[in-house]
Amino acid sequence: MNANQAQADYWSSSAGLKWIELEHALDTAMAGMLETMLDAAAIVAGERIVDVGCGTGASTIAAAARNAHGEVLGVDISKPLLERAEERARSADAGNVSFLLADAQSHRFADDAFDVLVSRVGMSFFSDPVSAFRNLGSALGDRGRMAFVSWAGVDRNPWFHIPKQAAERRLGPAPKADPRAPGPTAFQDIGYVTGLMSQAGLTGIHAQAVEVDLTPPGGTTGAARAASRVGPAARIMKAHKGNEADAAAIEEAVRDAFVQFETNGGTRVPAVVNLFTCRT
Repeated sequence: MNANQAQADYWSSSAGLKWIELEHALDTAMAGMLETMLDAAAIVAGERIVDVGCGTGASTIAAAARNAHGEVLGVDISKPLLERAEERARSADAGNVSFLLADAQSHRFADDAFDVLVSRVGMSFFSDPVSAFRNLGSALGDRGRMAFVSWAGVDRNPWFHIPKQAAERRLGPAPKADPRAPGPTAFQDIGYVTGLMSQAGLTGIHAQAVEVDLTPPGGTTGAARAASRVGPAARIMKAHKGNEADAAAIEEAVRDAFVQFETNGGTRVPAVVNLFTCRT
């Protein structure tokens, strides 16, 4: 069993496959986050890019669109998500994209295989982040660079804390968990993460909290469905063995709360992400 087998199992389970079902809603919601990361990566045409935790491929395809004459490799631990990513790349006619099923923490990439690493919320899921940073740093070589985004804390993101509160009111408290355990908000503490990066030998480290708007499609109804079917609410549902009636009630409560985020341009949910850049 590899070190991140629990993640491999999760992202290939029905819970992980929600990301395929909700792919359009989630990718649209996180478009601003993705653009922020790619801007920070400052991709130069012709570079070799690796996208870690690429999921269903939105970030890989977006990086490829900025990388004329260069190659982009999307890496993920979930076979079903990668199969979907391959379908999307074919549909987008993204000929400079390929995908690899692997645990990026331990996979033996060739030394100096890439120039740039990008990751949209994928870096916080490793069981041993220092080992992952070291391994990926080796794959980037002496002059490589990283740019990745991770979620700030639940309390700073209504996308998380509103569904969490709705699920707790309906079913009971969320299970106790280590805030630094692998997961979407494991990198919420910027100082903790930059310390891990330094331990791994990375240099030129810069990190900052960035405010972005999440822009889910489908108004408050679409936003509530996406936000309540993955993330904290989904974990509470699983822990308390919630049923479809519970899911519907939680979704309705989230929809009512998300009304405050309606604008003339659609639903815009304020969010905070942590943006990290460094060199190897």
